[in-house]
Amino acid sequence: MTLEEQDSEDKMSLPKARSHITIDITINRELYHRIRIAAKLNNLSPNDYIERTLGEAVLDEASLTQQEYSPITPKTLEQILQVHKEIMEHTGGYLFEDSAELIRKEREKRIRQLMGEDDDL
Repeated sequence: MTLEEQDSEDKMSLPKARSHITIDITINRELYHRIRIAAKLNNLSPNDYIERTLGEAVLDEASLTQQEYSPITPKTLEQILQVHKEIMEHTGGYLFEDSAELIRKEREKRIRQLMGEDDDL
């Protein structure tokens, strides 16, 4: 056997990479107790419960990188413009109320109520 063949065989016999890694995280006690209870209710170890929960919550790599691109067709664009036109007609050309202004007015109204200046609730 040549040195090249032996080297090739050595590489092939190396142990495979582990399928799991260890991550150290710090969580508060209340969350830890909730995880333990949820794991027990699902007949899982806390580790298995966390792994399953994270697996469901985090998109897999394929989902992150393979977002389908589909150009807008003329028909779709026509439908969008029609909906836009209907909204504009329905609202008199005003799409959305300024929420910051609305919140400011309601806050001022509530302050007046709390100070006894305005009795209307």
